[in-house]
Parts: sequence; structure tokens; C-alpha cells
Amino acid sequence: MPKTSEWFARVGFTVWHTPGVSRAWRYEFAGGNYVLVTGLDGFDLPEWGGPYSSMLLSASDQLIEHQEYLKSTRQLIYWFAHASRLRGR
Repeated sequence: MPKTSEWFARVGFTVWHTPGVSRAWRYEFAGGNYVLVTGLDGFDLPEWGGPYSSMLLSASDQLIEHQEYLKSTRQLIYWFAHASRLRGR
């Protein structure tokens, strides 16, 4: 398993799949808000090491924040920490 996949699994992300449409890494917070992370195309899991597209959504699927381009895993980790602080909105 690539290092990036190990990080996602260790943090608590799961693969979220809509058959015939897309796959993403998903992390759900206790209140129901969640993060989705894909490759730049927005339809599949990201390549090892990025780049990434990520978004924070509410429990009712409303967009809270979107980062269209995160170049590296380091940028993704920084953004995820930021999104974790916003989850209570």
C-alpha cells in the first residue's frame, strides 16, 4: 500500500465509492460533517503523493470549504488540520 494510503487509513479515512461515478477518501467527524479527498479530476482516488483536491462538507452535504489544488501530502495534512478546526461550523 502506498505511503499516502497508509496515512489516510491511519487517520481514519475510508474509501467512499459511488458505483459508476467516483471514489474518494472520506473522513467523517462526530457531528456528521465530512471531508472528501480525490485526485485533481475529482472522480478517483489521488495518486501517491498528490496532487489532491479536497473539500469539507456539512452533514447535509453543503460545501463549507474547497481546496481545488493541494500539491503535496504535506499541504493536504496542513489543510486537513485546518478543516478539522472548522468542522464545528
